[in-house]
Amino acid sequence: MRSLDVCTALLVTTGNRALREPSMVSWEAIEDFMSIGLRAESRMYSRVTVLDEHGGRRSFQEWLSALASPQARLWFAPGPWETDPQGDSAELPAHIREAFLGGGGWGLLLFTDGPRSERFMPREVRPRLYEISGRQLFEFYRGRKRADAWEEALKREFAPELQGRSVRAFLESRSLDDMQEVIQRFMPLSVDVEPVGEGHEVDTDETVKWNLFFSPAPGSTSLSFEYLPVGPGEAASAERDLSRCRAALASALEAVRTFADKQDLKYWSKHFRRCLLRLSLEPQPLEDLLELLLTHKLPVPAVQLANAAMASDVFGGMGSWNDLGFDGPDAQVYQELSNRLLQAMKSAFRAAINSSAA
Repeated sequence: MRSLDVCTALLVTTGNRALREPSMVSWEAIEDFMSIGLRAESRMYSRVTVLDEHGGRRSFQEWLSALASPQARLWFAPGPWETDPQGDSAELPAHIREAFLGGGGWGLLLFTDGPRSERFMPREVRPRLYEISGRQLFEFYRGRKRADAWEEALKREFAPELQGRSVRAFLESRSLDDMQEVIQRFMPLSVDVEPVGEGHEVDTDETVKWNLFFSPAPGSTSLSFEYLPVGPGEAASAERDLSRCRAALASALEAVRTFADKQDLKYWSKHFRRCLLRLSLEPQPLEDLLELLLTHKLPVPAVQLANAAMASDVFGGMGSWNDLGFDGPDAQVYQELSNRLLQAMKSAFRAAINSSAA
């Protein structure tokens, strides 16, 4: 499972448990379980935020608390891009389409409260690599032994942006997000200001200070997630038919397994057979997501379906199922069966997780 998909499943299951049984939800325990911060005060680096229509950010817990009611539920639903063959649905604002192209999820998150339904699209957010302010960068280079050389180099590098300001004023006007680019432009200047290598003496003290100052932020390797509002939705579009999705996934898996068998793809034939077995085996909490679903008391058929859908996600990069290629008529059969499995897998996963809102 991709991290974004696990995060989305976590939000749906956790959200519905909180709506049904607020006193039974231990936010800290769930955060520890998945290493994702759902609360504003969470100590986790990897965070989840929900944006309102004005761009304001709330933690998932805050958003849920503000909207919760006995009728409210969270659902998965197909995204407009899944029904639009061009993948560019006109009903989505341009900035939402752009965000999705940069890394979308399984579908849209729906919050329903009686007649009202809101849709959100998930995307991954890369944390800032450096938590270095403009003032800190200014004080750092002014403390270097070649501070004046740095000043001149920075005046040349940022000449178009200075607009009559000093380097200090320019740096102090930059946000932490702006500073990510500033730092990337700052570092290469050391080749001219503080050259190292053959013919140049290495100042150990200055090198240690440099490496310490430009250490990545603690949370720089931890993904965060945000959910962008994309307008009103419809609760009826949420997939909840376990039996239909189970049958569709089983049929797609059997068809693609038969194709793999005919092509003498023994590894893939065994893999798809194992996927089919997950539809009937008693689920065991050996994976984080399965443990989460069992903890939230999803019915066994739903957990089995989610388990099979997880295993059926064979669509990735190098070495994955969709990295294969065939000639002649087999190429079209392969494409059709792959698309069929992809859609069945997505529908199965959505229907399984939506059982948390039953």
